[in-house]
Amino acid sequence: MSLVILIRPIRSAIELLPLKNGSNTASFIGNLVLRQTPKGPRPFKFRVIDGKTEDRRPPTQAVELLRMADLILVAGHGDAAAKKEIIEMLDGYQLGYEQAQVCRLCISQGRYTPVDSGSVRFRGELICENCALSELHREIQLCSKRMAEESIERLFAQLLRTRDLDRMLVLLDPKKMDRELTLFDRVRASGSITLVKVHDLKLDKRLKSILPKTLLPVQSISIGAGLLDRKNQLVVSVTATGKTLIGEIGGVSNILAGRGKMLFLVPLVALANQKYDQFTNKYSTLGLTTALKVGQSRIGKGKGKQGKMRTSIDSDIIVGTYEGIDHLLRSGGAKRLGGVGTVVIDEVHMIEDPERGPRLDGLIARLRYLYPQCQFIYLSATVGNPGWLADGLGSELVEYEERPVPLERHLLFGGPSEKLRLINQLAKEEYNRKSSKGFRGQTIVFTNSRRNCHKLSDALQIRAAAYHGGLPYSERRRIEEGFANGRIPVVVTTAALAAGVDFPASQVIFEGLTMGIEWLTQGEFLQMQGRAGRPDYHDRGIVVVMAEPDKRLGHGESEDHVAFRLLKGEVPPLTVGVDEDAGLEQVLASAIIWGQRDIIRTVDSMRLGGTDTDQLIGELLGRGYLKVSGQRVSPTLAGRIMSTYFMNHDQLSIIKDGINSGLEPIDILSGLDVFDQAFFTGADRISASLNVRLPSRVFQGGAMEMALSGDSLAKLDSTTARKLMNFAADFLTCTCKDSPYCGCPERKFSRKLLDMRCEGMKPDKMIDALTQQYGIFAYPADVLEYLETSARHLEAIQKLAKGQGKLEVAEQAGKLFKCIVR
Repeated sequence: MSLVILIRPIRSAIELLPLKNGSNTASFIGNLVLRQTPKGPRPFKFRVIDGKTEDRRPPTQAVELLRMADLILVAGHGDAAAKKEIIEMLDGYQLGYEQAQVCRLCISQGRYTPVDSGSVRFRGELICENCALSELHREIQLCSKRMAEESIERLFAQLLRTRDLDRMLVLLDPKKMDRELTLFDRVRASGSITLVKVHDLKLDKRLKSILPKTLLPVQSISIGAGLLDRKNQLVVSVTATGKTLIGEIGGVSNILAGRGKMLFLVPLVALANQKYDQFTNKYSTLGLTTALKVGQSRIGKGKGKQGKMRTSIDSDIIVGTYEGIDHLLRSGGAKRLGGVGTVVIDEVHMIEDPERGPRLDGLIARLRYLYPQCQFIYLSATVGNPGWLADGLGSELVEYEERPVPLERHLLFGGPSEKLRLINQLAKEEYNRKSSKGFRGQTIVFTNSRRNCHKLSDALQIRAAAYHGGLPYSERRRIEEGFANGRIPVVVTTAALAAGVDFPASQVIFEGLTMGIEWLTQGEFLQMQGRAGRPDYHDRGIVVVMAEPDKRLGHGESEDHVAFRLLKGEVPPLTVGVDEDAGLEQVLASAIIWGQRDIIRTVDSMRLGGTDTDQLIGELLGRGYLKVSGQRVSPTLAGRIMSTYFMNHDQLSIIKDGINSGLEPIDILSGLDVFDQAFFTGADRISASLNVRLPSRVFQGGAMEMALSGDSLAKLDSTTARKLMNFAADFLTCTCKDSPYCGCPERKFSRKLLDMRCEGMKPDKMIDALTQQYGIFAYPADVLEYLETSARHLEAIQKLAKGQGKLEVAEQAGKLFKCIVR
């Protein structure tokens, strides 16, 4: 039998740990107390602890036990005085020993585990892997965050990689930050593509003069795949790789060669405005004109820059939203449009969007039929099955998966207050850096709501701007220009920037992983992270994902689990839904343009979500939207109105019923659409006074009931209480049994907006009045959009009323229309 005695020198009593037959666990613990004698330290008291029993033994038994040992090990750490005494005693009895580096946590539990330089560091000592993992797990359980298993496994893996428990515990404390440990991965840049020199291309010299000398990789691949041979292309490449220029090269070269104008289609008005400015500045030097087409604008924009934008379709380049160009076609603009040589569809993956996808699908099909000799260039950063989409669109696939600059992706855990401090720190550090190209680092912060955009940007200790679709055009333009020239270090935004608005940021921070009330999709996440790092500006991009482990949507997965899913995930295959109502709208739109059954069939077969065209024609005939005579198919007045004004069957039915029931147009409007984007100006302050979480939106959940109860009003300051009482008096006086959830408050509020507009007030003045009278706030762009929608509906009401012989209703609708649009 082999016996090893491990000695643990501690101040109260020296421990002797017998290890038998190679075991690393002591068979018992001997507690030895020494005393000084003329011969040096000698045993004075000895106790043996075995499990729960404790037995006093003669001190000489301790020496006998040591003499029986094949090996005596003295732990390298412990109390220095006790260690000195036990070594003197061993020397006095002429007992040989070795000093050993052992895990302090193991030895305290009666176990022997040797450690060396490869073991884990913890509080200035070395401990074994098992103890380090156990200690980390204990700290995770003690901290306030409930982490998903994947988060815990990542921390364990990081610990085994770094061999430093102290640094790992920093990750559980967001007050400290270690960039090496927060690093999730690196996405490397690639330079393996042979880049094309512009002077070698067969291009018009005028175009060559404004192009870069060397094309980027995806642009070079596109050239090799036949861009200049007018091949249709689907270009799939991550954000900031230069896809837009592919469309520009194809379109402008076709214009200069006399092959027709270029249509450049985007999903958002903000993006269309930006492209309009860029193309106007860039191509006016070549003598080309650029126009903007974002749908029919009925309300005047005044004398500002937006009011001076060129909108004539007799232009070389027409930048428009999907709906803007679609409206042009549906209202008979195809003939006026003239020759088209190039159609560029940006963000073509929007074709799978449940709401807007079917319309984009139908628009592409109509454009492909209208301009069969035209070159189509589709652009996207995120398509899971690009080959399938390219085949469906009749185009060559140009795919480039690499980034032009490397990307660092970091994962942090923290709560709301911790996130704010970290965003401050990260944004300041980034702005203080300059790239080798001379540009300061700038940050985009993505958050889940417009309200949070303003709260975050106001709370940051570095200059920041909130940017979203609710801001006036002039304000959005000011922010875009301020960020572009480096004056604004940080922009806090919602999903608006994910769709391609050009902000040259070096860093992207996800303050959270929700957009609205849903988790981000994989495609949205990749679009957003792609905004980090631009080849002409930065040496690298940084993405920081901030996950709150306790945050869940309902009973679903936690935010840290979502973070790992998004960071590891790939874009799922793109799908295009087949929906009968959407199909009816697209067939009706085609019937307005061509009016021949065989053409409508052909166009519908080109839709990725196409269905049985004849069945859809029969359904439209039955609903009174089409007239059919042999192969001739023509829309009725109701059908033309529904298609031209992008309305659905239910909306048109509301108009018909309202007209027939003798309702005034303003009452018909309330059945079609209400304004619900109103907010309490002091929601946080009211919440604090009431000690409840009050939703910021006035018409959300129980916000009205909570804020307007008698007990609530008594707790508020007199000014706030008075404004809320004004609101209740003007909008909550209905007798419906479901009040205030009956819809009457929203309808009355919407009517108030229309009345204020008819009094001659502009949206910003309307908001000032609402705030002063009711303590209610709204974003100017939301009010303007509601007024635009109301004007569009009034046009439809007026035309349908005329068609039905209801001239009084038509006259009323016309007067209200003029009142709104003046």
